[in-house]
Amino acid sequence: MRLLLFVVFLVFLSGESFAGDRRDVDYSGPSNWNEFRAFVQKQQQEDEQAGVAYMISGAVAAIGGTVGYQQSEEIFSRTIFAITSNVGLAAIGLGATYYYTGNEMDSFFYAIDGSSLSLAEKNEVLQRFLEKEREEKEKRKWIRVATHALLAAANIYSATQEENSDVRSVFYFLGGANTLLAVTYSF
Repeated sequence: MRLLLFVVFLVFLSGESFAGDRRDVDYSGPSNWNEFRAFVQKQQQEDEQAGVAYMISGAVAAIGGTVGYQQSEEIFSRTIFAITSNVGLAAIGLGATYYYTGNEMDSFFYAIDGSSLSLAEKNEVLQRFLEKEREEKEKRKWIRVATHALLAAANIYSATQEENSDVRSVFYFLGGANTLLAVTYSF
């Protein structure tokens, strides 16, 4: 039972990886450079706010995990605190990435915005870029579906082969969670 709780804890800690990359921003507006500029600037503010939030919460988790690790004597608790500390440090790095680099559209925006292209040419380039982005987004979606479906199959197979009931339960849980993720990404 403790092993199952441990796995559930890990799944919830890694929720960001299941949700996809937050930096995978979707602009669904028209191919109008001025509207795109407003979207990118708003998104940059949101990225900076998210970055600060990740860095603050990451620092709290890292410090709390380290203190908890030092205070605890039970191996299960020490493991949870060590993982919490590591996830906190990773969140600090993720936050710094959001804060300092923004999202994948920033480089495109600054390259085109600073060019000598006319507004009509910027609109045309934006239209081509957005078409390509939509194609790539669709590919990423189906790659995620396939990845989670394979993980589900592997975990369910492992559950059928496992003799230990606690470990078997963990494999079934992971198989079910990945099945749900595969179905969710298919929409």
